[in-house]
Amino acid sequence: MGITTSSSATAGTYDIVVTQLAQATRRASDSFALDKTFTAGLELTLTVGTTPTTIEVTTNTPAGIVSAVNAQTATTGISAQLINTGNAYTLVFNGAEGEDNDFTVSSNSTELTFQAAVLQSAQDAELNINGIDITSSSNTIDEALEGVTLNLYTTTASARISLTPEVSAIKANVQGLVTAYNNFAESVKVLNDRSSEVELFGGALAGDSLLQSIKSQVRSMITGDFTLYTDSVNLTDPQNANINAAWQVGLSFDRNGKLQLDEDKLESAFSQYPTEVVTLFSANTNDLSEFSTVSAGLAGTAVREIDKMLRSTSLLTEQTSNATKKIDLYKADLEKLEERMKALLERYMKQFALMDSIVGSSNSMRESMKSSFEGMMASYTNK
Repeated sequence: MGITTSSSATAGTYDIVVTQLAQATRRASDSFALDKTFTAGLELTLTVGTTPTTIEVTTNTPAGIVSAVNAQTATTGISAQLINTGNAYTLVFNGAEGEDNDFTVSSNSTELTFQAAVLQSAQDAELNINGIDITSSSNTIDEALEGVTLNLYTTTASARISLTPEVSAIKANVQGLVTAYNNFAESVKVLNDRSSEVELFGGALAGDSLLQSIKSQVRSMITGDFTLYTDSVNLTDPQNANINAAWQVGLSFDRNGKLQLDEDKLESAFSQYPTEVVTLFSANTNDLSEFSTVSAGLAGTAVREIDKMLRSTSLLTEQTSNATKKIDLYKADLEKLEERMKALLERYMKQFALMDSIVGSSNSMRESMKSSFEGMMASYTNK
């Protein structure tokens, strides 16, 4: 017996006895030659219960019969096989499991006849769970126990299954939440730190009130009370009588503001109130829309609130848009300033070049005058 469970399975012990497996009707044709070709106009009639289906065989060969029958399997629930017995062919027809799917098969031709005895008769599966008799048309039973699928393979004297809450996956998921929150908090710290040495983003939103508001909202998602109600209008009859907040399953903040998980507390809460722990995080729902008004638990509420923050009409998006516009304006101003600086540099270069020329001329005149004066002094001295 194979057993699979989902998150909705209920803890408990179940004694199971399988006395009969479900099986399908199987019928066979009489044998015919390997090179048999049937007369044109061959038709088969497959009758499931009291519902007949006529199948026209357009290719009048054994393989053509198989192809025609299998083309209608989705409608009839019956498939066909062609078996080579060594010196002849036999057609075998297989139905679906369960008594209600018993069928007969006939043809409009004397060239194709069928064995009177069935190879296998349809029947339902029969089993007993904790003293309750159950019948099923299939060997896959997924309605007897909520959240449990039984796959029957053989009859057995007795089997006992015990379902206990599996907390390891819950721990991993909640720890993932802790890691995600702490990464978020660290990013907020970097953005808000004027002395941060982180390139590009360090201190980028220092003193920004919206950043603090987002941090507060996200923190409240973790620490808030998530009591859920069966009546969302009148707020009566709470679904969870014992687990209504994250701290009750081991989530808390240390003195440095880091989120931490007490795994022992989570395991204890889950072992005592597994359904309530699941309800706390997900309200026992899956794939709810961000716009749904149905209770969604801690995780679902967080997704909705974060979605609101990221929408095109949110303050975060509006501030991001305004910041982007300002950046574009600053870039334009910088480009204009760069052009002015280039023009100023060119003007200064020309002025410096002219000044250099003047200085050069002055130096040349000085040397000339110096030589003249020195010559005059030499002449005066020689007299």
